[in-house]
Amino acid sequence: MQHIVLALAVNGLIFAGAGLGPMALMAPRLGALAVLALAPAAGYALYSTALTWWLLQEGTAGEAAWPLAGLLLAVSAACLAACRATLGPRLAAVSGKRLLAGLAGLVLCLGFLLSPLAVGKKGYDVFRGNASDSFIYMFIARYFDEHPRAWAFEQTPEAVEAAGPMLVPAQSMLSIRWTSGAMLTAAARLGGLGIVEYQYAFTLTSFVLLFAALLPFLAAMGLSAPAASLSALALSTGFYAQMVLDIRAFSQINVLPLVALLALALSLPAPAGRRETLGRLALLAGCYLAAFVNYTEIFPMIIGASASYLVLRRAFGRLPWAECAVHVAGFLLGMAATWPVRFLWGHMLAQIQFTQGAPQLWSEAYFSWLYHNLPSGLFGLPLLEYGFSRLPGWGFCDLPGWLVTILGLGLCALFVLGGLRAAADPDRRAPLCALTFSLASLAAFALFWLRGAPWVAGKGLSYFYPMTAAVALYAALARPAGKPALPRPAALAAVVLAGVFLAGQLVAAGLRPAYAALNIDYPRYVRNHGRYRAIDCNIAGLKDALARAGTRQLAVCSADPWKWSFLGLSLDGPFKVVAPGGLAAPDGPGETEVFVALDRAPGGPPPELAGYRLAENTSYVLYRMPREVWAGLLPTLTCNTTPY
Repeated sequence: MQHIVLALAVNGLIFAGAGLGPMALMAPRLGALAVLALAPAAGYALYSTALTWWLLQEGTAGEAAWPLAGLLLAVSAACLAACRATLGPRLAAVSGKRLLAGLAGLVLCLGFLLSPLAVGKKGYDVFRGNASDSFIYMFIARYFDEHPRAWAFEQTPEAVEAAGPMLVPAQSMLSIRWTSGAMLTAAARLGGLGIVEYQYAFTLTSFVLLFAALLPFLAAMGLSAPAASLSALALSTGFYAQMVLDIRAFSQINVLPLVALLALALSLPAPAGRRETLGRLALLAGCYLAAFVNYTEIFPMIIGASASYLVLRRAFGRLPWAECAVHVAGFLLGMAATWPVRFLWGHMLAQIQFTQGAPQLWSEAYFSWLYHNLPSGLFGLPLLEYGFSRLPGWGFCDLPGWLVTILGLGLCALFVLGGLRAAADPDRRAPLCALTFSLASLAAFALFWLRGAPWVAGKGLSYFYPMTAAVALYAALARPAGKPALPRPAALAAVVLAGVFLAGQLVAAGLRPAYAALNIDYPRYVRNHGRYRAIDCNIAGLKDALARAGTRQLAVCSADPWKWSFLGLSLDGPFKVVAPGGLAAPDGPGETEVFVALDRAPGGPPPELAGYRLAENTSYVLYRMPREVWAGLLPTLTCNTTPY
């Protein structure tokens, strides 16, 4: 566990260091704490965009991990030197109250995110939720660790399998979402861990970045330092954060802090002077480009949200034409920068078409809680209704369904009030920006729901979930928030309702490690969680046995594609995993004895193989057997190598 914490810290510090200088330079009037909070998301945006360009030059993510980090840190240092005149006044104006609130929230955020790993069963981080998507990204990461993008397209399937069976699944995925897979490679290298070891913590990093990026955005909406920190904590660890995490939608997870960064960039005051205008152009263009590169499907919604924000500001008379030109130019510059990755446009359209035809079972597997109680689901309240039901002795804490529905309807009313206030608030830009992003999310949900595509509708709702909640919180917690003003009793009720919402989200964050420790799952939630209890992921004994035997290569064969994927990816690196057929060939590589990992039968190894057993756990058995014995056994086995 300590290695994961250290790796996450190293990644966070590198991203923060890479983004600190550019953010300070591009937003010279932004306070020091806001720059510091936005720096990790900005650094991730820079790193992922630069790595994407490098892959297009046919480089590998593994070889670029540390050199790219060093280059971006050097650029950041140069940016800090270029704006050193503004650093002193910014540091002098730092609010100790805001700093303390942010640090306290960060500690709690890390605690909530990491505690399930600390108390959960080994394998929790691999097989929880939608493991198929996890393996998609892990296979892509394994491929980019050593190979350039074009290599697989230049080889026959047989040649790819001969190079390594763990490279084969990535072959069909190299034209989609490969930035997230490559970033997993780089992050694992930076953290000094293997891809399988770090993949879950890699996604947790994005929620830490989301927490940090939400702090200045919520402050810009008018929330106090404690309220902003508490709200950011709830939105980065609460129900919706857990749901997106359990879908294992790496690209969506990675783009969440980038959306918060873009929203803040759109909400900044009009640039003053040529230098600040150039910085704003670069910031906006970089935000658009990074969002597009990391998650292409979300881009139409980003266009709609950003355009709606500018149109409304113009309609309200709050957007001078000169500033409007800066926004439009920033967008066009970001689009021009996508030319090197122009094939992603085709991918975006293909993915939108694909997801619209998603089978009904996807929605039933992942969004049953949403359609069970829509007012509750819109704001992520389901666990208030049944979250305690499987905890021994705690079922009395569950609220009646009708009460949770009323809470959801109350939050809907707060959202409407927040939208009206955002439209009437002449002093703050962030509330209107949050409103347009949220409306884009809600519009996508309504459109696809009415078209009979509940999976896509639920995904659309989850894209900008922090903004939907932020609008409701703004209505209750921002003071003064502008018209329409509420009578004092109604204002107090709004604060209480917002407090109940925040408390409910923190309860959801606390329930997660409780369920992990008891090795059980929520009712009516994401399917397949039980798989991590059915597969023994403690393979230390197998690794030790292979190391003692001095083997260089082995084959993995399993009838379960998830078991094959996990063991093959875990061992491919410390050892060379080869195709089972390669070891069976009379003239195959290696010695006369071969090493093979197979499924463990319920009654243990077959008697005829017992003498060849080298090590085992409850899911796998590692054998060391003569090549001819393996050649005779292989035709009787099922080796399932299609993990998704």
